[in-house]
Amino acid sequence: MLRPDVPIWYRFLERYGYLFQRLYYDCLLGGPELTPAQERDPMQRMYRMNVCKRADAIAETDKETWLIEVADGPGLRAVGQLMVYRYLWREDPKIPKPDRRLLVCRMIDRDMFAAAAKDGILIYVIPNDPDEPPRVWATPG
Repeated sequence: MLRPDVPIWYRFLERYGYLFQRLYYDCLLGGPELTPAQERDPMQRMYRMNVCKRADAIAETDKETWLIEVADGPGLRAVGQLMVYRYLWREDPKIPKPDRRLLVCRMIDRDMFAAAAKDGILIYVIPNDPDEPPRVWATPG
């Protein structure tokens, strides 16, 4: 999670953290598979850590696993990452629950919203002003 995104994440957790049974951060997805011998080699492990994709967070609810990306004003990168994360997660799921993708942001433009919605991404818009209510869109998919 990038430094500018952390306050958005904390505001999200203040409002919705109760939904989660467990939270995991900076989660590796994909990347090379290492043999047992390679696992013991610090350079091989470092290489794997550097080339894996990383979800900002993965959260467990009682019935689902949420793959989470946090971005102040998400663009192609954030929405595209969530699309890839689902594919990688389904290749090697670590938690045997249905998955859902979640985009947490402060604002989102119309194009990114439309692309995320079309792909079934759940969007939480968390404003800076604590008196302004968040907006949540559950999208089909």
